[in-house]
Amino acid sequence: MATRQRKNSVLRHLVLPSFLLLLLGYFIFHTLHGSYGVYALAGMNGQVDSLEADLLALRYEREAAEHRIALFRKETLDPDMMDERARVYLNVADPDEIVIFNN
Repeated sequence: MATRQRKNSVLRHLVLPSFLLLLLGYFIFHTLHGSYGVYALAGMNGQVDSLEADLLALRYEREAAEHRIALFRKETLDPDMMDERARVYLNVADPDEIVIFNN
């Protein structure tokens, strides 16, 4: 029966720990520099702040539009306001009126 004996090498004992260190380094690198990493988090927080400001502006714009629309409901409809808005959109005036432009 033939047996083969190997010499105990120092490098053989370092293969698994070095591989695990490289794998750990890979994950640490991508934790810091990946597209969802720690450094990208600051950029995402800046985008969140910007988008929240846009959302707030759009909410104010929507509330203003809803208020203007509410003025045209049957219960709150003002005939003078309707006459004024119609004249502005149609760009007309009565012959006896004085028109003052304030542009």
